[in-house]
Amino acid sequence: MRFITLAAIAALTATPALAQSIQDEQTRADYHQAKADAERAQVQKEEAQAQAGSAAVDAATSQAQANAAQSAASNLQARANAAQTAADAARNQAASSQAEAASAEAQADQAKTERNAALDRAAEARATLDSRYP
Repeated sequence: MRFITLAAIAALTATPALAQSIQDEQTRADYHQAKADAERAQVQKEEAQAQAGSAAVDAATSQAQANAAQSAASNLQARANAAQTAADAARNQAASSQAEAASAEAQADQAKTERNAALDRAAEARATLDSRYP
């Protein structure tokens, strides 16, 4: 799409006003696209943060279950094997939930990076428009 637009601009250099108008339209389109990208990235960031929060709560809950199971194993020697199995399962769940939390946090970071890049592109497009139409 940009190649076609650039080719059209190059072909219309004989009429600078029309070429400028096309370039201004492309800049506006870039600005609106960057703005939309920033909004999508913000939504993705917020969703990833919500996932990270939920996974962190799951991890804390699973860790608490593991601790309770370990305590029961210590207090009740007769049930030690069964309690140890429950503690191991809860630890595995905690590790899985913590891995999910780390993954969701990485997604949030990526979404934030994409959002910032989109905002930068929007600011650049806005600056271009502002410099042409003060």
